Formats: sequence, C-alpha cells, structure tokens
Amino acid sequence: MTSMASVLVVTGSVRPNSVNEKVIPIVVAELEAQGATTTVADLKKLALPFYDAPVPPASPDFSPTHENVKAWTSQVAEADGVVFVTPEYNHTMSPLQLNAIDWIGKEWQDKPIALVGYGWTSGANQAHATAREALAVNLKAKVGDTQTNLFLGNHLNPDGSVADKAAVKAKLTATITELLEAI
Repeated sequence: MTSMASVLVVTGSVRPNSVNEKVIPIVVAELEAQGATTTVADLKKLALPFYDAPVPPASPDFSPTHENVKAWTSQVAEADGVVFVTPEYNHTMSPLQLNAIDWIGKEWQDKPIALVGYGWTSGANQAHATAREALAVNLKAKVGDTQTNLFLGNHLNPDGSVADKAAVKAKLTATITELLEAI
C-alpha cells in the first residue's frame, strides 16, 4: 500500500433510508482504520445523466461535457482505489452504479477495485458478478478476489444496522486489506 492511499467509496442507492446509508460509514471506518483517506462519491448528489454520449468513453474522441460527469471522472482518476458498496437489484448491481461505470473509460484501467455488497438471497454475490464483468473484463480494472457479501437477516438487520459485528468486521477487513495491498 502506498502511504495514505486515497480511496473513493461509491454509493449504490438513491432510496431514502437505504441500507446503503448504514453500510457506507462502516466501510469508511474500516478504510480509515487501515490508514486510508476516503472520499464518498454520492451518486445521488452527483445526479449523473443517463449515459448518452455520442461516442463511447473508450474512444480517443470522448470528452465528458456534463459538469457532474467531469466531477465523477476526476474523482475516479484521482483515487488510488475504489470501493463499490452495492445493493442487489433483481440479481444485478444497481442501475445507478452501472450508469456511473458506463460514463468512464480509460480511468478504470488498472484501477484497484473492491466490492462490498448486501442483499437477501446472495448478499450481492450476483450483483458483484455483474460488476466484475463490467469492470474487470470490459474496462480492465483490477477487481479484488475477496469481495464482501453481507446477508440481510444474518449479517445485517433489514434496516441496515449490523446484526453480526464480528462477521461483518472480518469480511470487511479481508476485502479492504486486499484492496490496500493492491494499491
């Protein structure tokens, strides 16, 4: 890990009282406990438009024109690593996060990425499969192998509060440690 790695934590929901609002601070606390500096990319506040650029971000001709897309691109480019906190929507990642990923091209290449998710049936495992496909396979990011899958009704209560502190801590520590070692 570089000294004081800068890590961007990406929100995954715009719903009021989302479980995401409870999980993000836990992730930030673990990152900071391991010596990272953090910034939260609040996709609700960024309000990225649906992807509608005339050329793909991988194109040499691509240049974001929307101010919020420029801000988002800068956040990703400046971070040493990124953590996606993913809810699971219909067995995939949230459309909010997928849209945010789609707006960026070269900034993802070789970027260390960690996946922390939650859900009822797979703890976001299926959402992470989608994220891994988009980020690692298509965009050539370095997505870590040690993802955190938190199950509602087991690790987390339905309102997002922690139900099993030891298990959540162990899972997050492993994921964050792997991310920081990749930086």
